[in-house]
Amino acid sequence: MITERLLNLDDFERAARTALDDARWAYLAGGAGRDDGVRHNEAALRHWKLRPRPLNGVADPDTGADVLGFASTLPVLLAPTSPLRLFHPEAELPVSRAAHRAGVLPIVSNDSHHSLTDIAKQGPFWFQLYCYGSRDDVTRTIRLAESLDARALVVTVDNSHPSRRLAMLRAGFATPPEVRFGIHRESGFSDGWVPPDTRLPRWPLTWEQLDFIRGQTGLPVVVKGVLHPADAAELVARGVSALIVSNHGGRQLDDTVAAIDTLPAIVAATAGRIPVLMDGGIRSGADVIKALALGATAVCIGRPYVWGLAAGGEDGVFHVIDVLRQELLDVARQLGVSSLRDVPTDLVVRTATEITVSEEWRCSA
Repeated sequence: MITERLLNLDDFERAARTALDDARWAYLAGGAGRDDGVRHNEAALRHWKLRPRPLNGVADPDTGADVLGFASTLPVLLAPTSPLRLFHPEAELPVSRAAHRAGVLPIVSNDSHHSLTDIAKQGPFWFQLYCYGSRDDVTRTIRLAESLDARALVVTVDNSHPSRRLAMLRAGFATPPEVRFGIHRESGFSDGWVPPDTRLPRWPLTWEQLDFIRGQTGLPVVVKGVLHPADAAELVARGVSALIVSNHGGRQLDDTVAAIDTLPAIVAATAGRIPVLMDGGIRSGADVIKALALGATAVCIGRPYVWGLAAGGEDGVFHVIDVLRQELLDVARQLGVSSLRDVPTDLVVRTATEITVSEEWRCSA
C-alpha cells in the first residue's frame, strides 16, 4: 500500500497534491484572502518549542484521552470537512471507518455527501451543525443526529457569512455534479443540490440563536470557532459542554490570530470548567503535544486526513492517524511524559525565531 511508505504528514500532502487537479487542490489547500491565516496557523506552532525532561525515564506512555466521555486512543479528532466527495468517491464513509479502526472520533459535517444514517453505521461520531432554513429545519436536523446516537452536537459559529477564497476563484473551482448534500436530503431541508461554490445561505448565528439550539437538545453542545477569551467565558456561563479554538483553518477571515497562540488565553478564561480543544495547523505529534501542554484536552485535524483520503482512501486516512500515533509515542518518550492526559505546561516555551516553509508544493498550512 502506497500510504504505508508515507512517513510524515508532509509526505501525505505531497501525495494528495499529485492526486488532485488544480481546482480541487485549491479548494482544499486555500483559505480566505491572501491565505495568510492558513500559513500562520502552522508557523505559529513552530514558534513553540519543546523542553524535554529525559531523566523521567518513560518507556511506554499512555496516549489515550477522554473526550466528553469517549475513550479515545489518541487526543485527536477528525474535524468536520466537506464536501469529501471531491476527494474520494465514497466521501465520508472511508473516513468514518478509518476513525473507528483507529479508535478516534470523526466530527461529521452537516454538508456530508452521504446520509447520516449511512455514516452512523460506520462507528461513533460527533455531528457538526450548520443552521439552514427555518428553526423547524434546524430542529429536524438535530433530531436526526440524536436518533442516530451522535455523541455531541458541534455548532460552528465562525462560518455564518461567505468568505472570499481567492485561491478557489483563481483556479476556477466549481462543484462537480456528482457532489450532493445527503444529510440535507435526509433531514428534509432540500433535495441535496450543491451550489457551484458549495455554499448555501445560513443563519447569522447570535447568542440568542445559540441559546435556541442548546434548548433543542440534550446532547453535549460543543462550540467551534472560538478565538476571543471573552466569548469563551460567556459560553461557559451559558452552559456549553466544550469549546474548539479555531480560525476555520484560515478559510473564513484572513490574518486572524493563530489558534495555538490564543489557546492559553481561552484555557484561562474557561478556568478548567469545560474541555477546550484546538484545530489549525497541526502537522505532527509534536504539534499535538504543544497544544496539550498549553491546556487543550485534544486537537482536531482537517486537511491532513483529507490528504490521506485523496492519496489512499480509508487506508490513507488510517495511516495519517497512525503516523500521529507513532510520533506521539516518540515525542512523549523523548520528553519524559508518561500520559498525554497530563502534559506539563513547562515542557513548551515560545521562541521568537521565524521559521518559514518555501517549497512550491507547500501551499497549505
